[in-house]
Amino acid sequence: MTNKYLRLDTTAGSALIRRASVAPISRVDGVIFDVDGVLIDVDESIQLAHKEAARLFFESLGWTGCAHLVEPEDVDAFKLAGGFNSDWKLAFAWMLLYLFKSARYGSMDGSFLRSAEPGIRDFAQGLAARGGYLESAVSAVGEMCRTGEWDAVIAKWDRPRLQRLFQEVYSGDLCAEVYGFAAEMVTGSGLIHKDRPILDRRLLPSVKLGIATGRTAGETAVALRLMGWDDVFPPEGIVTEDDGFLKPDPRILKLAVDRLGVETAIYVGDTPDDLLTVRRYNEDFGAMLACMVRTGLPGGDGEADIIADNVNAALIAVNRCIGGEICPDEKQR
Repeated sequence: MTNKYLRLDTTAGSALIRRASVAPISRVDGVIFDVDGVLIDVDESIQLAHKEAARLFFESLGWTGCAHLVEPEDVDAFKLAGGFNSDWKLAFAWMLLYLFKSARYGSMDGSFLRSAEPGIRDFAQGLAARGGYLESAVSAVGEMCRTGEWDAVIAKWDRPRLQRLFQEVYSGDLCAEVYGFAAEMVTGSGLIHKDRPILDRRLLPSVKLGIATGRTAGETAVALRLMGWDDVFPPEGIVTEDDGFLKPDPRILKLAVDRLGVETAIYVGDTPDDLLTVRRYNEDFGAMLACMVRTGLPGGDGEADIIADNVNAALIAVNRCIGGEICPDEKQR
């Protein structure tokens, strides 16, 4: 990698810039961002929403010992498997697994089921070989089920209820603003208040700015307001789950590009699905550059045009390329 990339050390962190990409980056007229793990640190919000939603959901079924059914590292394992850009579909997958294990072992002891085979991380990692996505989880559980077990699992696989519970855990007192309904099962402050900014808006380049995220429009709008960024991204350049596309479907990026009216865009993401989305865009629609930041999942940078410690180091690299300060033949520094 060292021969292919220039190393740029900045006050915000380090960035690797692909030598062959310096010229295309210098012509960038649009930057499109993912949100979770890129613009916003969600380790104490979305990640923990899975843990709390799992506890509340299974306790409502009469289970005990549910405090550690789903940990942040488990969520990461599903994300790395691919196709789980929607946190709700990810939640449907771990719910399905635990319902299967409950049926198999005849237990409602969460502590026991957490340790019982198959382990949640092993299950998630196994989905990668199947191509990821919720459909793979359904197939995998279906194949493991013995006679009668599948019916028992599906009878309790209440996806609408879990989705609403997850939404209430995350949004809390802002549920009506975020999702359009008042919270009933969860009261008090939502985990959305624990979102923390990563982006230093002072580093944003003077180009068109957009967002392509798996969040809903309500989640995105409220998060941007809480971060103080509701004046940064034009509404027409914000593409969310409500627009009908989820990564790695490249149409999510095509829609952002078309709405912004840009010719040379770079997408800043943090997961393997983000990089795959750019690759599929390049196959289907034309050229787009990829920037992967290391504030999200490990192993998601691949062969991106820019690989940076965080979004701010990435933006410094983009600005310096646009300003003609980076020469592809210079030595690493």
